[in-house]
Amino acid sequence: MLLLCALAAPWWNIPRDQADSAGMLAHLHALLVDGDLLFDDDYAALNMSPLFAFVTDEGVVSNHWPAGASWLQAPGYALGLLASRALEGLGIGHGDPLGVVPVLGVRAWAMLVLAGIALAVAQLVAAAQLDAGRAGARRAGWGVAAIFVVGTPLLYYATESPLRPHLWGCACTLALVALWWRRSPEHPWARTIALASLAGLATYVRPQLAPLWLLVVHDAWDDGPRRWPRIAVSAAVFVAWPLAHLRTQLWIYGEGLDAYAGEVTHHTGYFLLSTHHGALSWCPVLGLGAVALGLAVARRERGAWLLLALVLLQVWVDGGMRAIEPRSVLGTRTWAGGVSFGPRKLVDVLPLLLPAVASLVARLRLRGQGSRLLTIAALLSLPTLLLHASAWLDPDATTGGIMDGAAYLEALRRPLSPGAWAAAWAQRGVPAVVPAVVSGLVTLPLLLVGWLGAVAIRRRPAIDPLRLAGGLGAGGLLLVHGWLAVVLLRSDAAREAEPERMLRAATRMTGPHLATVRRIPQHHALLRERLGPGAAPP
Repeated sequence: MLLLCALAAPWWNIPRDQADSAGMLAHLHALLVDGDLLFDDDYAALNMSPLFAFVTDEGVVSNHWPAGASWLQAPGYALGLLASRALEGLGIGHGDPLGVVPVLGVRAWAMLVLAGIALAVAQLVAAAQLDAGRAGARRAGWGVAAIFVVGTPLLYYATESPLRPHLWGCACTLALVALWWRRSPEHPWARTIALASLAGLATYVRPQLAPLWLLVVHDAWDDGPRRWPRIAVSAAVFVAWPLAHLRTQLWIYGEGLDAYAGEVTHHTGYFLLSTHHGALSWCPVLGLGAVALGLAVARRERGAWLLLALVLLQVWVDGGMRAIEPRSVLGTRTWAGGVSFGPRKLVDVLPLLLPAVASLVARLRLRGQGSRLLTIAALLSLPTLLLHASAWLDPDATTGGIMDGAAYLEALRRPLSPGAWAAAWAQRGVPAVVPAVVSGLVTLPLLLVGWLGAVAIRRRPAIDPLRLAGGLGAGGLLLVHGWLAVVLLRSDAAREAEPERMLRAATRMTGPHLATVRRIPQHHALLRERLGPGAAPP
């Protein structure tokens, strides 16, 4: 426990003023501090650049990022606010006007979630190994879990960019896949509600995860005569989650929602192979996962064809690029996802590979070759680990610019320089009292709640996990929609009380927004110059 607390402590500051991070933090501040969705004062209070934000035709500040991840980040942020007040009482931070300490609280919570993800992966993979013998099953499970964390961008999005939605989308997808994978005929309706809630929440985190609902349909389809009622109920529960996002978007944009539309060009080859955040270039072990999924399809394992289709669909969507026009709601100026660590848009669906990987490890263990596969996977994870260290040492060079082959090799070499480590540590250090207070007020309470919950479920057979999951899903849905109703009413009242407020916001935001949009063609030109003519549309 002490080691886990040390790992979850915010021992250095984190970069956060990026497009997604700004939108997520604005949501947290608006929902938990201001209690309205006007956002202009949230950006100002946090001293953050809104980047693509502007005042819409409805007369409010835009924020197209879904708040699903913000609801999941809320426990860490709320306790981080408490830690900020405690540090203020000690004379440190003076109330933390830039919101650094609450963000450190989010990261402490994110690292606990990452530990939970690793534990869940280890248990699921170990359970799939029992036919290959109990001896070594746990070791195989933890081997896959370590590679899942270190060999993918997941570690980065927990430690360096926890405000972005990807870790939280991955957690939702993992819970959904685990429940679908370990199929049980007990409590089918509670199971359907739990599965649909997880798929809907994942979609509320990132709309491109909506196809995950097909896993819910696949599970209900095996139920024989009750399949259609279960599918209908799952659709209703599923839709209710992203409906929360639609409510806020209609309030912010009104008829301007058609700005989501636009011509998309796809650059799948660059997304997979480019040195500039290419999936296989930054995370070679994903190639092994793809092989495992292909073999699972060939062996006709349960649902393997559906998992493959979902992964291929995500790759195709992630390779898309759409130009951003002035005052447009959403756009992808690059398939790499802007400032990012590797294929960040693919992080959310990585759990779709786990059933096939676990099956492949089990088959090779029966042949006495399981350790060899894990060794190969560990070696394939080394480039990702080096890139992660490089991103910590020099985030601007590693995750910020357009990385051609020379910059990619330099990033791999950077962690081998002792001077780079010394310089980075000197820049990122914080007073020891900060991680001590955040660990005591954020990490320990959340860890204690999780531990007590796990103990209660294990010791009380009357607590059925499926019914509990279904109840939590339904309760969370009511909480989100109920609080949104209150927040929207408060937002309308605040706007009516100060009619000049949005005019002032437009004066501040219009210029930076237009300047950002004007720089996008230059960015595309640089992509084509460094990576090839097909990296961006002319």
